[in-house]
Amino acid sequence: MEPFDLLGQPDVPRALQHGEGWEAFRDLAFIGQMTLVLVIAMTLSAAIAYHPSTRRKARTLAELEQPKTFIMYSIVGALIALIVKVQPSMALVVFGIGGLLRFRTFVGAAKDTGRVILVTVLGLCCGLQLYVIAVLGTAFGWLLILALERRAVGRLVVQGLEREHIARAAAEHARILEQAGCMILGEERNVLKGITAFVYRASEQLDRPRLEAQFEALPDHQRGAIQWESA
Repeated sequence: MEPFDLLGQPDVPRALQHGEGWEAFRDLAFIGQMTLVLVIAMTLSAAIAYHPSTRRKARTLAELEQPKTFIMYSIVGALIALIVKVQPSMALVVFGIGGLLRFRTFVGAAKDTGRVILVTVLGLCCGLQLYVIAVLGTAFGWLLILALERRAVGRLVVQGLEREHIARAAAEHARILEQAGCMILGEERNVLKGITAFVYRASEQLDRPRLEAQFEALPDHQRGAIQWESA
């Protein structure tokens, strides 16, 4: 006979009520609720991150890559909220870890910081035996990184071009990039210094050595020194 509590409700173990332990994977309703939270957080943050008004103004590599950071931080925020909801005392712990990462740890670019915070939060979930949240957070984070990094933003700088031929040289370099599957997002040109630069979006399998060989095959007056920049 199933035990009941004082209110006449089935006596569910505390760990299962709070999503703790491996037994929580049997609670499909809890898993569905956690999944819905992460999906909503990702969807709403993407609506803000990829707002057309700000995307039209993006010119630098950092600005073009910024939405990825926003979405990653939204997932981190959702996971932290789930942890604090289950264990309110963890709020101060999360705050302390955030301060340590912010002021004492150098992790590179903002999106790298997002990944560091994400794995830290996942570690907290494991420490609290919130395995459902940890597994779902890992899955969402993994798929999110896969989707966001499939097409990266980069910058190609061509220097040492002759002033009178810079327009034609820029057109030829843009043609080679587009034939390789790159999408030209913007172009900067300094005629006096003989420099032209392209901001492009391409897949992570972009074959730079092959492109450099094609650039080298251009006529002398259209060829310049190549420099690649990545976000």
